[in-house]
Amino acid sequence: MPWTDELWPLVIQLYQKKPAGIKPMYSRDSVRLALELHIPPQVIYQKMFLLRQQLTPSLSHLMDTIGRSPKRLAQTCSKLRALSGMGNASEFYDDVDVNETFELDFRPVNAPTAQMTGRPLFTPVMLIMILDLYFRLIPATMTPETPDVKETARLIDVSAKDIVYVLQLYLHCDPFVNSTDMSSDPMLEPCRKIWYRYANDDPTILSNLARQLEVYWK
Repeated sequence: MPWTDELWPLVIQLYQKKPAGIKPMYSRDSVRLALELHIPPQVIYQKMFLLRQQLTPSLSHLMDTIGRSPKRLAQTCSKLRALSGMGNASEFYDDVDVNETFELDFRPVNAPTAQMTGRPLFTPVMLIMILDLYFRLIPATMTPETPDVKETARLIDVSAKDIVYVLQLYLHCDPFVNSTDMSSDPMLEPCRKIWYRYANDDPTILSNLARQLEVYWK
């Protein structure tokens, strides 16, 4: 969904949430608003950044009328959230179709099989964190006892054994490693998609993204 100035109150409310100021791009609150609006977190972050700069006349007027009144701001945001389709995968406005892109990174990829296999719900952003870990380890250290494995498990709230499970799937994706055949595992394809999205790029791209995403779980 494209940005419209009608959405400013929601960004102002996020910006003013204590502690007031620009929230990290992938903070839970920033992502929640991005998912509600079907607008990437990067855009939400950019809009918050504009609030710290010299305001345009229209934005200055908005701040004067509702931005400095928490009660009025809350009422305005409630009305916006009451619009049909807000926060759903349907329509925000009657004539605007929602084409999901980044939203899929925050949705489970194994919902149909998680309970059957005894695995947690994995989202692509979780798999990104584990891929970043993969490139910081060697196969011999991909064990539940490894401190970095434990740290990642605590961060994204899964067991160390589940982290190792995904690391083994990435071993299967790695063309430079001979690994146990896991071709029938339902999680292999989601892992392969993340692998091909990042594994051939500059490793600092993946590393920087993982550091940004950490705040989502903190």
